[in-house]
Amino acid sequence: MTPADVTFSCTCGRVHGTVHDVAPNRGNHVKCYCRSCQTSARVLHCEESLDGMGGTSIYQTIPSKVSFDGGLEHLACLRLSPKGLLRWYASCCDAPLFTMPNASWFAIAGLNMARIAEKDRPLFGDIVAVHQAQQAINATPGLRDFGLKRAGLRVFGRALKAKLSGDSGAPFFDNTGKISVTPRVLTLEERRAAEPT
Repeated sequence: MTPADVTFSCTCGRVHGTVHDVAPNRGNHVKCYCRSCQTSARVLHCEESLDGMGGTSIYQTIPSKVSFDGGLEHLACLRLSPKGLLRWYASCCDAPLFTMPNASWFAIAGLNMARIAEKDRPLFGDIVAVHQAQQAINATPGLRDFGLKRAGLRVFGRALKAKLSGDSGAPFFDNTGKISVTPRVLTLEERRAAEPT
């Protein structure tokens, strides 16, 4: 499949941009059922970004393949704990956008596929890995983890190549490697209140 540039947008449309060089062999299309992803969606009141079993579809690419065409001033960050993943969202409508490690050297940007128009989703290819299937809600028989080792190796390879090519992680990180905005860190009480039961 020829790589394509695909637009993304928050729910209200203020934050929008483009994911470049999209193709099944240029990134990982994965599904995560972990409680943390479910909790973050509940905190942001965006449960519609989850599938019927609490799963989040994610396309893993590198920050240099992401450009914002508008609304960058609304880019905000959530952490479920002081050392948790960086969960980027649009403060204008609380739509989840990207998830990534708290390290500019590990340059991986996980795009929330709910931000992609339905007609464009086939461009990202089939799901190549499932994570934490045991935490799915009312899981269908046979749902299980798969593809994690291969997807992990591909992620690590892309992150290393991005680092060596000078990907600074912008606009998510500044040129010193610090997070570009001050994250909102949940208290233990806030996190527990939002966790799925």
